[in-house]
Amino acid sequence: MSKSVKPIEEFFLESLLKICLISILIVMAVDFYFTGFTVTRSALIDSAILFAVVTAYIFYKNGYFSFAVIWIGFISMAAMFYQSIEADTITTSSMALVMVIGFGFSVLTKGKSPLFLNSITLLGMSLVFTWLALHPTQYGKQNANDIIVAGVTYCILFTIIAFSSWMLKQKYDKAFEDLAEKNLELIEKTNEIETQNEELMQGQENLYQLNINLERLVEERTHKVKEQNEQLIRYAYSNAHHLRGPVARVLGLIHLSKIDSDLDYPFLFQKIEEQAKEIDLVIKSINNELQSEA
Repeated sequence: MSKSVKPIEEFFLESLLKICLISILIVMAVDFYFTGFTVTRSALIDSAILFAVVTAYIFYKNGYFSFAVIWIGFISMAAMFYQSIEADTITTSSMALVMVIGFGFSVLTKGKSPLFLNSITLLGMSLVFTWLALHPTQYGKQNANDIIVAGVTYCILFTIIAFSSWMLKQKYDKAFEDLAEKNLELIEKTNEIETQNEELMQGQENLYQLNINLERLVEERTHKVKEQNEQLIRYAYSNAHHLRGPVARVLGLIHLSKIDSDLDYPFLFQKIEEQAKEIDLVIKSINNELQSEA
């Protein structure tokens, strides 16, 4: 049995997890090279994302696809929100990763789940920017104007990206379902054609056998008619040669009785009787011969 093809969502998640694993390992190596993990925040965030990637991959391999998506999404999102609040300045990289998470929710989950998960993410972004706006000086801002503008911009971009991705995913799922339905109809028609072909082949086989039986029957009838014709020929030959002599003699005796009135009639009848018996013997002989050949 051939190996089944993975759904596009599983292929995307597996590829994303592998890329994330490689990326976080590179980031951790860079952080260790330049800071030696002296910055507790960076070490904590890197460790949290690495833990999320590894455990999500384990969940995915054990068949918990949706849970793996939600798990890595929320842990990574929480890490980015933590970094946004704890950093001295507003980090665009954190919000960029949050937008990637929203895109992942839109393309990796189905039904109403993307709307619910992205609503939670958007709420989290709003709360983070609200916190930043309430403490502008902590992030090097004299007032909250720039933070509010940045928050509104990021929330709008997130909504556009998440909603557009969700709409594209809906269209993709619909097209995939239509394609699967048409493929199923094609398979059914193919099976129907194969069944009709089998029935046609069976009908041809039956017709072939019928023709063979008819040919055999014709041959048998032809052979039988031929034998009957041969018997009739032999019978006619026997009549022509074996019966002709006694019949001719009987007719001669009768003709003799008509022209000669002084004949010895007892002798004449005796001779006629002898010829009649000979005729009877010939007829019996012919009958016996025909019956033995039948």
